[in-house]
Amino acid sequence: MKFFIAIISFLLLYSYSSGQRFIKTTEPCTDEILKNVKGEWIHWGDPWYAKVSKQQEQEIRSRVATIHQFIYNLLPSSIPGIDAAWGIHSSDYEFAQQSTREQVTADQSRQKFFNGIPLVQYTYTIGFYEYSCGISGNNYLMRKGYPREDGAGFRVAVNTLNRFIRTDLQDVEGMQIDGRNIKSMPDIIGSWKGYTLYHCEQLGTAVLLHRDGILPYMPVTRKQYLELSIKHFERFFDETIKTYDELGDLIDKKTKDENIKRDQKQRDEFLNYYRKEIESTTKAGLLDSPAITPAVLPSFPGFPIFITLEAGGHLMVTENSKYFRKDLPKYIPQLFILSIEKMKWWFIPKIDPITTILESFPIEKLQAMIDK
Repeated sequence: MKFFIAIISFLLLYSYSSGQRFIKTTEPCTDEILKNVKGEWIHWGDPWYAKVSKQQEQEIRSRVATIHQFIYNLLPSSIPGIDAAWGIHSSDYEFAQQSTREQVTADQSRQKFFNGIPLVQYTYTIGFYEYSCGISGNNYLMRKGYPREDGAGFRVAVNTLNRFIRTDLQDVEGMQIDGRNIKSMPDIIGSWKGYTLYHCEQLGTAVLLHRDGILPYMPVTRKQYLELSIKHFERFFDETIKTYDELGDLIDKKTKDENIKRDQKQRDEFLNYYRKEIESTTKAGLLDSPAITPAVLPSFPGFPIFITLEAGGHLMVTENSKYFRKDLPKYIPQLFILSIEKMKWWFIPKIDPITTILESFPIEKLQAMIDK
């Protein structure tokens, strides 16, 4: 009974410091006390940037409410020692954009994007934040779970591959197919509930849900990758050599000739290396096989052009312009990306929300929401 009264007394007095919420306690704070604090469900807000009608906005919010209910049904109405803070973000978005490179100044260029498929992307995010003890040596203060920056999280992104596939080659001129940048798939790390499990640099652990029978991305073939790489290096070295003429009197003739000869030799070595790879790939009957490569273009001949996924390679892809159905309103879910960010808890919670989600999230119900 005394312990129960002590817990209740912690909730009587609140103070704010640097945007963080602290609770004054009558006894020194301990992990055991934190484990028994009743956490809150907090709706932190909905940054809304998508240009849609009120009716369309309500339909989006209805779908997000369904996703939120999936999570809420798995967890208690008050998670011991943890605040659950959730919200929605939305924006207009164009999928499978084409681009050209335009010169801004003599030394700078940029990509100009056009002809994308207009969509509304939106994201449901929920973070789980543990309560903690003390501040600046004061053990009679308990810090509330939310707001704070460090926490575990679960996220469902709708109608976008942003932050899932990487744009490794977006700044490499010429590495495009049908005007679309070549990108790379994230690392495969296993499976979950029958779905491929990926590790994404910006999302953590992730799963891609898409319509059956078609992928939202198109693998780049070895033939395409090799031919584009050859064109890229031809252009790169030709432009490098051309700059020596533009230097005029700033460089003497002897140095200029030596530099041109050096760069021509390096160009020939690169091009020969890639042409030999085309020959060997052709003989092996692998021209139409997927291009699985290191993260960047080889920086010198002899560096492997293709490697395996097991060796850390990445599948090269472009966004599939034929994936999204244009007969559906732009806000209808046509793909989902689920992602989970774990953390090392300050204390071992009575209920770990991330473990609960991984064990029981009804992914089949989310899959059934595609195109609806």
